[in-house]
Amino acid sequence: MKGLVFFDLDGTLLNNKSDVDPDVIELIETLKKNDYEPIIATGRTIFEIKHVMEKTGISSIISMNGQLGIYRGKEVFEKTMDVEVLKRLKEMALSRNEHVAFYNADRIGITGHNDTARKAYELIHEPVPGIDGSMYEKEKINMVLVLSETGDKGYMEAFPELSFIRNGPASIDIIPKGGSKAAGIKTFLETLKISGLPTYAFGDGLNDIEMFELVDYGIAMGNAREALKEKASYVTETNMNNGIEQGLKHYHLI
Repeated sequence: MKGLVFFDLDGTLLNNKSDVDPDVIELIETLKKNDYEPIIATGRTIFEIKHVMEKTGISSIISMNGQLGIYRGKEVFEKTMDVEVLKRLKEMALSRNEHVAFYNADRIGITGHNDTARKAYELIHEPVPGIDGSMYEKEKINMVLVLSETGDKGYMEAFPELSFIRNGPASIDIIPKGGSKAAGIKTFLETLKISGLPTYAFGDGLNDIEMFELVDYGIAMGNAREALKEKASYVTETNMNNGIEQGLKHYHLI
């Protein structure tokens, strides 16, 4: 192995229909032939993106903003959330007429459906998850989303033990304090005892900032948030204009 390349999905590896283009699949194949390990680093859970992993042939992933790590199909680490904290978060959200979506590797359960929830999932071209407001009582939960368009500060003040990432206009990603894609990558590398190899990351969102601070080379898509571009080693073209190819070629990975 010559190095590791981490890819965000929405707005990065995926097109604007949340699918992977044939030319991107070819790029990943070439990257692997050149002995670089492609790894997905996403806020999404594996359940949502199995089709992406199958199409690309990528079998390594840091999912749910660093909460679960898989290396070549085998689990490396998993981080879960406290049941009592989840109960309080659910109660606060419902008191504000907002809903919570509970995530683990196998499924998503949501406390209810409304326009904000529909908007959040339409943005990633996914159906609103099935209703299961008590999922957290029966199963381990790795990450949650609050389906909300405002009020981030109120949640942050009420739950100092959690990290909140506004990753879209209609949803907030929530994980334990100190959690992030970067923390997941760090645990991933330490557990596998991988060191001394160059690391690269492609991204476009605010949940990629800490990842860019950790890896050797952060490559921001042309459509990335300005705050991420400021942290980037290189700014490539957009996800719809061969940005992945340009970034890989810039660093002579393909």
